[in-house]
Amino acid sequence: MPALQRWWPEPRQGVSAVRIVLHDHVPDGGREYVAAAAGDSPFAAGTALPPGAPLESPTPAWVHPHLAPEPQWLLDLDIPLVAETADAVVIDKPHGLPSTPNGGLLRATAQSLLRVRRNEPNLVAVHRLDRWTGGLLVLSRRLETRRFLHMQFQRHQVAKTYHAVAADLPWLPVGTPRTVKLRMVKIKDDPQVRVVNSPAVPKSVMTTTVVEKLPELPGVPEVRGEHATQRTQSTQGTEGYRLYRLRPTTGHTHQLRVVMNHLGAPIVADNTYPVYRPMEADERPDVPLQLRAVELSMRLDVASETVHHLDISRLPRRYS
Repeated sequence: MPALQRWWPEPRQGVSAVRIVLHDHVPDGGREYVAAAAGDSPFAAGTALPPGAPLESPTPAWVHPHLAPEPQWLLDLDIPLVAETADAVVIDKPHGLPSTPNGGLLRATAQSLLRVRRNEPNLVAVHRLDRWTGGLLVLSRRLETRRFLHMQFQRHQVAKTYHAVAADLPWLPVGTPRTVKLRMVKIKDDPQVRVVNSPAVPKSVMTTTVVEKLPELPGVPEVRGEHATQRTQSTQGTEGYRLYRLRPTTGHTHQLRVVMNHLGAPIVADNTYPVYRPMEADERPDVPLQLRAVELSMRLDVASETVHHLDISRLPRRYS
């Protein structure tokens, strides 16, 4: 019986089933429910539950989410492979593609698309990149070693570097690292993370360095609309854009975006800082968030002590 405790249905179109508990009767709405493994269930794991059938007690079950149409431009995105071991795959996630399923997008995510394209239904992202952040994303290939990968992120054992394009900060010379420590709080239902001055809140730590001057944005369409306003305001009195190297020591929701905004140089095309501008799930902006995870150092194979150092910083930035 212990083996049954790990049983779950195969994903459909890369999307995992959801585990729920049914009461009174099996719903009769056209969806298929199958019994989940449970010691007190009268149904063996994987048994199809007849629609409308009465249930004598609460019954754990699996059901696949309803899959509605999703934006074709997301479903068609190329997802370059950066590295692969027996335990992990590392990709260069395109801007705009969510790492994992969320309320609005289920199939159009890096995890779901790779499960289908690679025929690997057990792929699971072991960390997250914001939807509009591109770059290095690690996915586990095997349940047996998933915790090995995940805990390296949880314990802050992974060295990560990001590149961001933002307005010039005249007081920060090229090549001079600046460590920034801020206390941040994520409040429920507030799309923005807030900087607070409370000793009870631990500090988030990040080092920012100007890599080079970017008077223009090479390879990026001309900024228009709201982003043009942001550009004019954020670059007033400066000499254009800069490419910044960001190295977080801690992990916090929106940490990099919050720090850059706090410093007075919000990342180009940020729809949350300094002003929140909600976007539709299928919206394709002219310029995506100019933030990319470009370096990562961690162990990718449980059988090896090798620390893999991955660096895509010299590859052309992808603005798909």
